[in-house]
Amino acid sequence: MAIFKGKTLTVEIYGESHQEKIGATVKGAPKYTFDQQKLLEFLDRRKAKSSVYSTSRKEDDLPVFTNVVNSTINGEFSVDIFNKNTKSGDYDNLYGKPRPSHADYTSYLKEGNLNYKGGGRFSGRLTAPLCAVGGIFKQYLEEKGIFIHAYVSKIGKIKGKSYLDGEIKREEILSITKFPALSNSEEMLEHIKEVKSNGDSVGGIIECIVYGMKTGVGDNLFEGLEGKISSLIYAVPAVKGVEFGSGFSLAEMLGSEANDPLAYKDEKVEILTNNAGGINGGISNGNPITLRVAVRPTPSIAKPQKTVDLVNKENVEIQIQGRHDACIVPRAVPCIESAVAIALVDELLGE
Repeated sequence: MAIFKGKTLTVEIYGESHQEKIGATVKGAPKYTFDQQKLLEFLDRRKAKSSVYSTSRKEDDLPVFTNVVNSTINGEFSVDIFNKNTKSGDYDNLYGKPRPSHADYTSYLKEGNLNYKGGGRFSGRLTAPLCAVGGIFKQYLEEKGIFIHAYVSKIGKIKGKSYLDGEIKREEILSITKFPALSNSEEMLEHIKEVKSNGDSVGGIIECIVYGMKTGVGDNLFEGLEGKISSLIYAVPAVKGVEFGSGFSLAEMLGSEANDPLAYKDEKVEILTNNAGGINGGISNGNPITLRVAVRPTPSIAKPQKTVDLVNKENVEIQIQGRHDACIVPRAVPCIESAVAIALVDELLGE
């Protein structure tokens, strides 16, 4: 199990990819009645689709709640999601042979585990309960006028529209109907198709924008809002980088270019640009919170790869079988929204 302990919330995620069920237990939740249908629609965004980028493993991902009465959470509740389409036999030939860039080898170093069926507790499958919790908290935030939206801005070297190119209105993101990118979706899909046909995988970048964020939330140093959000985002497997606002591009700017000027407009202070991504000194400043997330290529690929046999202590070559995403990025979009939602709810409740 993995546990997040925040200022008010505690979120425990449990189970493994090929066990009977996975799930989450939440403590410290606010009293709130959520929309069941809206939650199912949110979870559907994470589910495997009949698409070139997605695994062929199809799961219902229907949440089963405990301590939830008439769709109302209050304090502690749990959600279970049952695994119904496992094929553990696909991993029989990998016993003791860690897949490169998976957690197989590091879990062996920590626990002596030699059985790598479905990635176990390190699998992206555990983002399903993360999204069940995050989907509820997204609704809670929306009632307070805070809206979290993520989208794909890059697949491999194929670039789509980014907030770095200029302001993105919430309505523009809401208009997305299929592949979750604001532009060049066909080119992205074609690139994934080409990569998949070669037995390989590809990563990309997800951007997330928080509209309507309350000002003055967060604090300095270890209590900073960027650190809280980042720690939750890194719970999503395959995430290898997070930046806020103009992020690493700030390193190439002069201070006169990077600074966000302030001005009075209609007797209110406005910050005229948003290189800081809506956060200064770890505290929300009133601008939209903007962030970018780097997602690595799925490690499970069909190409032959070099590894070791930990049982026989020899070098070997493996070719991974089973069902895997050629590109995990599109399905990770709601996972990023969920991580941000949990972080913000914990901060708001802890004020």
